Amino acid sequence: MRRERQYLERLRDAPIPPASDDLTARLLARTSELAAEPRPAAAHAARPRAAVRVLAMTAGGTVAAAGVLAVGAFAAAGDPLTGTDASAALSPVSSQTPADGRALSAEQVSMLRSEGWACPELEAMGFHLESAQAVVIDGQPAVHLRLSDGSHYATVTEQHPPAPDAGSRQDNLLQVLGSSPWSATYRTAGRTFTYESNLPAERADDALPILQRLASQAGEGVSAGTGESSSAPESLATRLQRGINNIVARFTQ
Repeated sequence: MRRERQYLERLRDAPIPPASDDLTARLLARTSELAAEPRPAAAHAARPRAAVRVLAMTAGGTVAAAGVLAVGAFAAAGDPLTGTDASAALSPVSSQTPADGRALSAEQVSMLRSEGWACPELEAMGFHLESAQAVVIDGQPAVHLRLSDGSHYATVTEQHPPAPDAGSRQDNLLQVLGSSPWSATYRTAGRTFTYESNLPAERADDALPILQRLASQAGEGVSAGTGESSSAPESLATRLQRGINNIVARFTQ
């Protein structure tokens, strides 16, 4: 028992051997192969933590795996998204969800809210979230929510179009599209909501002040998070975390 503890202490204190370029390339190639292999439906239950475990086993060796994973994550992270690239990405770090119509989990919707998306569920009107999807509209990522109160439905599609030129700015525009079902589009700075519901018109339009308030709150959150700190250099830990997220996404998508 004592000798085993001594061995573990030496192993823990041993320096992690640097991974060669060839080993890193083989690790990333194997990662892509595993991500491309067909999986049964039950595989969707696998969590990112399990994917990292598989990746570490592929690297081989308990001590070397940590170094290989770090190098692989650093390479997979790529350059951080800034400016226009960041605004065009639905969720560049947290949810890793391409805007291809796939369903979003409640956790992913919550993450999107923390990144400036409103994702309104209209609870004040008695609705709850039934489903959410990441989609593309006019070349830009969007979030489509379907809500229900048990008797009626509502859909809200949120888009973040590019900011208009100063001469063509058109904030806070409301356009009623139809009355059966009731539908409207509400535009504000950098955000567009398209809303539809089969509620009676006198109740359906109650969503508009809610959308206006949520758009304002979400916009303030984005502005607060894009100050001077956004231009600061990215830390090594942040890049490694983003790289691990990218690798994990290949297993879980």
